[in-house]
Amino acid sequence: MQVQVVTWASHAAELGSIRRHVFIDEQNVPEALEWDGLDHRAFHFLVYADTLPVGCARLLADGHIGRMAVLQDFRGQGAGRALLAAVLQTARQQTLSWLYLNAQTHAAGFYVRSGFQPVGAEFPDAGIPHLRMELVMENHSSALNTRFGLAGKLHFVDAAAGVPVVEITTAHASARIAVQGAQVLEWQPTGQQPVLWVSRAAVYQTGKGVRGGVPVCWPWFGAGAEGKPAHGFVRTRLWEVRETGQGVADSVFIRFGMKDDESTRALWDHAFDVELIVTMGAALKMELVTRNTGAAPFEITQGLHTYFRVGAIASTQVTGLEDTVYLDKVLGFARATQHGAVTFDGETDRVYVNTTSDCVIDDAGFQRKIRVAKSGSTSTVVWNPWIEKEKGFADMAQGEYQEMLCVETVNAGEDRVTIVPGGEHRLVAFIALDAAV
Repeated sequence: MQVQVVTWASHAAELGSIRRHVFIDEQNVPEALEWDGLDHRAFHFLVYADTLPVGCARLLADGHIGRMAVLQDFRGQGAGRALLAAVLQTARQQTLSWLYLNAQTHAAGFYVRSGFQPVGAEFPDAGIPHLRMELVMENHSSALNTRFGLAGKLHFVDAAAGVPVVEITTAHASARIAVQGAQVLEWQPTGQQPVLWVSRAAVYQTGKGVRGGVPVCWPWFGAGAEGKPAHGFVRTRLWEVRETGQGVADSVFIRFGMKDDESTRALWDHAFDVELIVTMGAALKMELVTRNTGAAPFEITQGLHTYFRVGAIASTQVTGLEDTVYLDKVLGFARATQHGAVTFDGETDRVYVNTTSDCVIDDAGFQRKIRVAKSGSTSTVVWNPWIEKEKGFADMAQGEYQEMLCVETVNAGEDRVTIVPGGEHRLVAFIALDAAV
């Protein structure tokens, strides 16, 4: 088996014939899906048995591998391995640092053997079960540093194999943010205890969220429909780094983004562009920006699922939600009204509705107050799993419930956001330490 790197202009007949046989004739993929208008932009690969072209693949500039096909009579003879090896070699020559593909589920093991990892739940594409799979290349962090690093302030490292993390340091604070999920992991003002909490048992692995920090829940908050992941699909995927820079008062910002593709549309059939802009300095600001790039309105729920570190949950309270109605998940979503500060002596899982107020976490254990201000949100979630529920989390160490508390800036439950074509919505959380107690 020999592989040639070709263009669509020079080899459209051979490439098109193989894809028609495999996808359209054999697998009943609609022609409108197969011919997507991207072929003229791609690197194409043909594998030959002697002089006969028997398989093909393509690679787009954004790292998307697709249209992997081998004629039925030539499967099991190494054509697929030869194609994928050639694609990976070209990706390295083009200094691509991240690759992804949508594999038919039965073929996932083939890609795993080359280092790809499944991300998210199975989804149908053209009626065929698929898995999104991603490969973080060896040069990913170094490529990000070349394009986006800020000397002495911002650089990328690997928290684990295939899990790049950006580390930010200023005179006022330090922070760490995972590129996977655009998940803020740490924010620690200089001379203070960390404000965010991450479990000691947290797992840093491709395709899995980290227990703690600020997971981004989008485009739905809470349980998904049957077969769809809880809290949406963006928290376990690599985001694109779009921009870094320095702001006012010695702050540093980083802008992450993601657009729709075949795998997202199979789970949520809308065209979108979503960004998370994190600005870090004496305070922490997170802006989740949703843009509708399609022709029809869509509806979202969403959240910045923020885990705070506290000295002791039993001596912690939350103010700012007095006289606010909430839905109590522990009691089957019963409606109740908050009287006084929120205190903790057992499992707490509440959605406070119709509230735009600041919340203040009064942390007696660390003798500090953490203010959580927000905009673009009329719901606030307060959560602590307590003893029994903590036992169900493999990525949470025993007794850690005592040192964490979630106060989440969300649009959840009855609080839903409709975005018209061409429109956008901004969900903003602003976190700062108030004066010492």
